[in-house]
Amino acid sequence: MVKPMPLRIFLLLLLCFTTSLLRAAETTFELKMSAVEYQRFVSGLGKQDLALAEVSVFPGQRSIEFAAIAVPRAGQRDWKAHHGLTIGQLNQKLEEYAADGFQPMDISGCELRGSARYAVIWEKGAAPDFILKHSLDDAELKETLETLKEKGYSPLSLDGFALRNKASHAGIWVKQQANAWEAECNVPADSFPQTYDEFIARGYRLEELCGFSIGNTPFYHALWSKVSGPIWQARFHSTASQLEEVDKQRRTENLELSYLDGYQVNGKTFFNAIWRKPEQRSRMTPSPIRWQTAADIPVTGLEQPEFASLDQSIKEFLLEHHPPGASVAVSYRGRLVYARGFGYADVEQKKKVQPDSQFRIASLSKPITAVAIMKLIEQGKLQLDTKVFSVLKDYQKELAAPEVDSRLKDITIQNLLNHTGGWDRDASFDPMFRSVAFARQLGKQPPAEADDVIRIMVQKPLDFAPGEKYAYSNFGYCLLGRVIEEVTGKPYAEYVQQTICQPLGMKHTELGRTLLINRRPNEVKYYSGNVGSTVYSNNTLSEVPRPYGAWYLEAMDSHGGWISSAPDLVRFATAFNLPDECPILQAPALSQMFARPEGSAGFTEDGVPKVAYYACGWMVRPIDTAGNANHWHMGALDGTSTLLVRRLDRINWAILFNTHQGADQKRLSNLIDAPMHRWINQIENWPEKDQFRED
Repeated sequence: MVKPMPLRIFLLLLLCFTTSLLRAAETTFELKMSAVEYQRFVSGLGKQDLALAEVSVFPGQRSIEFAAIAVPRAGQRDWKAHHGLTIGQLNQKLEEYAADGFQPMDISGCELRGSARYAVIWEKGAAPDFILKHSLDDAELKETLETLKEKGYSPLSLDGFALRNKASHAGIWVKQQANAWEAECNVPADSFPQTYDEFIARGYRLEELCGFSIGNTPFYHALWSKVSGPIWQARFHSTASQLEEVDKQRRTENLELSYLDGYQVNGKTFFNAIWRKPEQRSRMTPSPIRWQTAADIPVTGLEQPEFASLDQSIKEFLLEHHPPGASVAVSYRGRLVYARGFGYADVEQKKKVQPDSQFRIASLSKPITAVAIMKLIEQGKLQLDTKVFSVLKDYQKELAAPEVDSRLKDITIQNLLNHTGGWDRDASFDPMFRSVAFARQLGKQPPAEADDVIRIMVQKPLDFAPGEKYAYSNFGYCLLGRVIEEVTGKPYAEYVQQTICQPLGMKHTELGRTLLINRRPNEVKYYSGNVGSTVYSNNTLSEVPRPYGAWYLEAMDSHGGWISSAPDLVRFATAFNLPDECPILQAPALSQMFARPEGSAGFTEDGVPKVAYYACGWMVRPIDTAGNANHWHMGALDGTSTLLVRRLDRINWAILFNTHQGADQKRLSNLIDAPMHRWINQIENWPEKDQFRED
């Protein structure tokens, strides 16, 4: 699931982005300012349409010194900055400014004549639900981080400094829906490079790196986030001259300084800094098209009076959320009764979406892979309790290493199908999106292939014991693809085509390709406001639109690599309507495929069956105690959002979009899921015409 950017980073980037469109002013920074020079710096910002974004206060040669970053911002939101605040003055300002709607956005402390003094930046209306803590010792900081995380608060700013030869800490926390962050505090500076590499390998971004010294030993507070965002570079433990030289180089790479912190070691001043790419600051890039009226939306496919209300509802959805294009197909009791395209497959060429247009289906690939596995189980070539790495023999050398997690050998086919294998992308990272890093680790040219990903991952510890809990895992389904190849002796795609696509007549279903140049003739173009580093180069500053090279689709085959049409997907779903008549699986295999998993994946802590659960490649929501249920799956990648639904009443549908998000940056598949059930329930008469027979 796509997770939101940490609030502080979003606010900082948003205020920078707005002005970059309006004026040529640049981000500016100053190092090693005295209190007088800092006050002069702050006082002059308003005249330059600049806003103070970062402040750091630290011991200097004679007194405390300041470093600061100011960013261009026209039409400034009110902000305030104060320095030299005692604890009493800080508390007073917090109360005073909160009454006026101001919230603290940055805090930095330092010792002055035996007392704590703070520099703080406030902004009006920035983060109303905040908590500021100061004067924390090491234990209190740790406890505060843990307690506030449980309450849904994320750190916006963390600071540490020496006060009477002991560490004193401060921080600002804000309420967020997602807590995709980690804070590593009091890390010795000499061991931080290793910590840095470990977090980068786990898919984290460095958001802050505060330095301070206790007894001339430097320590760091590192704040990490696990969300997508602009390209970034970091530099730590640099002198002022080194930092200025690095900044010159970063500017040639179109990177701007966004974080700065100073500290002193043995009487010498050092800085930590982070640069980010300004073009990517706004994640809210508009759709390439804004539908104005329902009449503006082109529609293809058979028009039928029975579905006039459904046509209108889908158009209204497009008017609200503005995806460039969509394809919708519905079957009723085995008949394809509805198949229509809406909007554009290619906005620039004004090429309309057709009912049979091909879309990347992302994680709708998982039900396809699951059915292929169930076919092998039905044939007696696998069992649900077969140990995965007893089949995948090419990785025995890696598995034999003494430091390898022994629990890997316990993972079963059932675990992979149910997402209980032991990998938790929220606790660690999603390896299927680590193409460049993994290739670099293996000394290969990126992107990493599926085999490369597996060789790296078998050397890493599991996040939990196999079967212990449910945690959605793309990597688990990557392994299932390799199991299919090992057991059948055929490429994964060839086996799926022979056992699923050809028997069902899925003529528009095949594996997709990463690059735009390799787009199939009948495939839509994918639109996203996000760009990212290319997986085809070790140069992480080389940018591409995320749907076309920021991840490697070819390595994602069995968990997210297929392209298909909405009618093809409905063919697939409809095949399981009547278990005794299913053309590709027998009834016992179907029963196994939809069965409730054991343990916490299928039951609550009290042993009560969960309302919905993930079976073998499908989400399942039981409707009654007789085993009747609805089945569904969603898929999402930058540039596509997909939904496949099988209902108990044998009404099935597939909905495909060629962009990812709609209003409020939410996935389109999530947004349309509940409304589609309502729209379907409003249909009173179902056509007898079967469009499957015309294909």
